[in-house]
Amino acid sequence: MLFPYCVQRYVSPYKSPATGYLVVDGYISGNGATQYSLTRTIPLPGDSTIPVVTGASVQVEGSDGSTYPLSELGGGQYGINSMPLSTAVRYRLRIGLPGGESYLSDFVPYKPTPPIDSVNWVYNSNGVTIYVNTHDPANSTRYYQWRFDQTYEYHSAEATGFIYVPSTNSIALRTPAQDVYTCWKDEKVTNIIVGSSAKLAQDEIYEYPLLTIPLNSQPLSVEYSILVTQNALSDSGYYFLQQMAQNNQSLGSIFDALPSQPGGNIHSLTNPDEQVIGFVQAGTVQQQRIFISNQQLSNWIYLNRCGDPDRIIPNDPDSIYFYFGAEGLNPLYQNFGPTGPLFGWYANEPGCTDCTLQGGTTQKPSFWPN
Repeated sequence: MLFPYCVQRYVSPYKSPATGYLVVDGYISGNGATQYSLTRTIPLPGDSTIPVVTGASVQVEGSDGSTYPLSELGGGQYGINSMPLSTAVRYRLRIGLPGGESYLSDFVPYKPTPPIDSVNWVYNSNGVTIYVNTHDPANSTRYYQWRFDQTYEYHSAEATGFIYVPSTNSIALRTPAQDVYTCWKDEKVTNIIVGSSAKLAQDEIYEYPLLTIPLNSQPLSVEYSILVTQNALSDSGYYFLQQMAQNNQSLGSIFDALPSQPGGNIHSLTNPDEQVIGFVQAGTVQQQRIFISNQQLSNWIYLNRCGDPDRIIPNDPDSIYFYFGAEGLNPLYQNFGPTGPLFGWYANEPGCTDCTLQGGTTQKPSFWPN
């Protein structure tokens, strides 16, 4: 028997202002840098560019009367390197916008975060899955959030040992500073990842999955590093983030639960009816970094190939100017004739030979192994 389904258009009862809801994201840290981002929501569907809020004043306030202004870092980011916070004091966030709007969070307790026990990984048919392990011997944390930054080394499909010199219309050897074969790329993940041990007898998180790197993909083609950050949460902060994560993951299916409007702890002082998205929390931060080398993975093969075969460019001024100057090909290596003199150059497109065109940089990170 067939049952018909009726699909009705969902109209949210929440009317977003023309500028979008204010989104406040960050964590008040007592043992490291505190950084908050201020952005605006966008219609769904709509422009994928997230509007950032600039020119704001942001400060952390303590219940003891202490204040700590955050500096504007650019791109909607506001931060301070360190603050002498105390577990005996409660903290909140105050925000003022250039248009005169002001916002204030509730006071929240300062929660120490237990250390990360380990970050490990498993290699299987799906790729590499990275896990985190932690525990609190005092059984007082129970609610956790993890964020992570990824950095990986990768190579261009082909190495170019030479470079075109426009001023002399000639080909010269590349110096180490001009190398574009080896690059590093940073990738931050904005997914909300939270976990809880509230239903367990012991406050322990064992092998909680953070992400899976797809099999034979670029991040593990040479060497990969992940920096995992762990924060302790309050129970209300945990449920707020859990609801936000469910809303983000459930959109798109007519059979999913309708998105709910999670209640944060940040409020508008100029318009009490205005919805603000965010939940301010305070505590210590714990971090751990690991590296994974391609040499640790058997048969991890990233197919990094040029779209076009190498071309042979004759060694004459007109050809050098046309192919390397006008067309922008990169010289790979020399092509000598059968009797010894230089016949020409093997060359290919910059997309094949210049790793920076894939979004990375040739600047090795300071934490990268030698």
